[in-house]
Amino acid sequence: MNLSISWQQSTGIARWVASIAIPAAAGLIGVLIGAWLTSRREQKQRKLAFLEKQLSFFYSPMLGLRNEIRARGAFRVQVQTEADDAWKQLCGETEGLSIDARQRFSSERWPEFSRIIEYDNTKLHEELLPAYRKMVALFRDGYWLAEPETRIYYAGLLQFVEIWDRWVDKALPREVLKRLGHNEDSLTPFYAHIERMHDAIRQKLKDGAP
Repeated sequence: MNLSISWQQSTGIARWVASIAIPAAAGLIGVLIGAWLTSRREQKQRKLAFLEKQLSFFYSPMLGLRNEIRARGAFRVQVQTEADDAWKQLCGETEGLSIDARQRFSSERWPEFSRIIEYDNTKLHEELLPAYRKMVALFRDGYWLAEPETRIYYAGLLQFVEIWDRWVDKALPREVLKRLGHNEDSLTPFYAHIERMHDAIRQKLKDGAP
């Protein structure tokens, strides 16, 4: 009889303990899961916020400068090509004229065409080189926003602009310029990388998946 009562008491105590412990444990687990989910959500929000900064203050402005330089360069080449073809055509139309007449024609019309070169030189100093310098400044000031695979292009961009500055200041002989192989084609990998990174980050922000 005493054993039966003892067993019943033990069962009751166990049930009482379980009635308290199980809800407590469930509540604790719920709190832990909630805290973990909150931490994950905040971590995701921080990553998305950083991606937005990268896009807004580094990759997008850099891509904008690159597109501006490319568009201006393409149009400059187009104008120069058309001007060259137009001048050749005009010269061809004067082949039947006397030497004096052809020289008079050249002295009258050539200044119009030569101003294309003058205009391009002015644009080089006033717009093109400043755009390159903006890229360097943007890279320098936004270095913390650049991904590691982007930072490797900084030295090449800086060198490219430095060569331009030396050439403009007449501090670089033509022979040295040629040996350095100064050409915008050297920036092509950097331009392609910037566009890829810009598009990739933009897609991540659009999907909300950092």
